[in-house]
Amino acid sequence: MQYSTLGRTGLRVSRAGFGGGGIGQVWGATTEDEAIRSVHRALELGITFFDVAPAYGDGKAEEALGRALIRRTEDFVIATKVRLRADEMDDIAGAVRRSVERSLNRLRRDSVDVLHVHNRFTERRGEARDSITGDDVMGPVLDAYKEMQREGKTRYIGLSAMDHHVPTMHRLLNSGEWDTVLAYYNLLNTTAQEPRPAGADVFDNGQIIPLAKSKGMGVIGIRSHAAGALTPVLDRPPTPGDALMEADLRKAAMLDFLLDGPIETLSQAAMVFSMMNRAIDTTVPGVKNVSEAEETARCADLTPIPEAHLARLRELYENDFS
Repeated sequence: MQYSTLGRTGLRVSRAGFGGGGIGQVWGATTEDEAIRSVHRALELGITFFDVAPAYGDGKAEEALGRALIRRTEDFVIATKVRLRADEMDDIAGAVRRSVERSLNRLRRDSVDVLHVHNRFTERRGEARDSITGDDVMGPVLDAYKEMQREGKTRYIGLSAMDHHVPTMHRLLNSGEWDTVLAYYNLLNTTAQEPRPAGADVFDNGQIIPLAKSKGMGVIGIRSHAAGALTPVLDRPPTPGDALMEADLRKAAMLDFLLDGPIETLSQAAMVFSMMNRAIDTTVPGVKNVSEAEETARCADLTPIPEAHLARLRELYENDFS
């Protein structure tokens, strides 16, 4: 396993991390017993960073992780989140406190290492489901998170950056108040790292990775497998009318050339690609069983994707995989 430092937090994390969406049964079916076994196997293989959220299976991910970590003595890092609902905006401090205390109860811990904001950030509150504004984040949300730090319920605070309003996200990162960011980055969309090509029909994530690094923030790679599109077989029925998934599946079908040498599956290619970006401190694919934990850890030992394949990938990307 390879390790890195999560920005200015100083936390030592495995570059192959463990995303809790899987054990929360977001990405296909599993059981709590299998989820626990997958956490144990991940620890045995050197994975030390675990990212969960109350939204993952209505608390199932936190509960499974909490059970799995009882009496474990390894050095590990836990991150969880708070997603504020529209009906909670009149009492943000109270809503954050209630969410954190419920999370700690499920995790069977007194504190977590990182607490992320799980809402989308938009120009106007409610523009997307449960979205909040930059003023919300830099005002009452930040105050509530700082209070959680003062009380020792979290060591560090961070932001989730997915489907965000780019100028708002830049404002939050430039503030210097947040320690980490969850950045959307994969084979099909690299705009969190570099400018979007004119021909690419993808959401523009606004090059937030280099901005975050310039501020000393830790960067956590999310959606490395594009919600399952970048795997050999989608592990659940696609949601009818999900245009993004339909587009990603179409593009992913054109990536067989990446299965070369030691890289045998598309999911391995996806993980290796994310780990090749050294600006990303850890990548957290959703893991739901032992075999996925083993594959995730094994990717740390695979050789990088060859430059010729990366050049072909760039050409496809710049032409929207047409």
